[in-house]
Amino acid sequence: MRNNCSQIVVENFFEPGILYLLLKKPSYGYELQKDLKKQCICEVNIGNLYRCLSRLNKQGYVKRMAVKSKIGPKKYSYTITDNGKIYLSSWIDGLKKQKDVISLLIKNYKKIV
Repeated sequence: MRNNCSQIVVENFFEPGILYLLLKKPSYGYELQKDLKKQCICEVNIGNLYRCLSRLNKQGYVKRMAVKSKIGPKKYSYTITDNGKIYLSSWIDGLKKQKDVISLLIKNYKKIV
């Protein structure tokens, strides 16, 4: 039995969150992690974030660019591509449908409790 059902609903929520944040501006991995928590109320492990960014890059939804750093190794900046914008739009459509389903369940639940 699951103890935390809220994780089921938002299991992959950070993916459209990443795309949304990149729609606003190019960003770095650690900056995305902070902004996901602050703006999307979504916490993600940094390893999972970079795996997701790598997958999105391979699928052509984001573009990764190396940026020289004054201190330490080069950093990578991510931007959303035109295909990424289309993909984000499909995510938003899917989330709207899920919102309707979830809202109906909550409404019906409240009627009987």
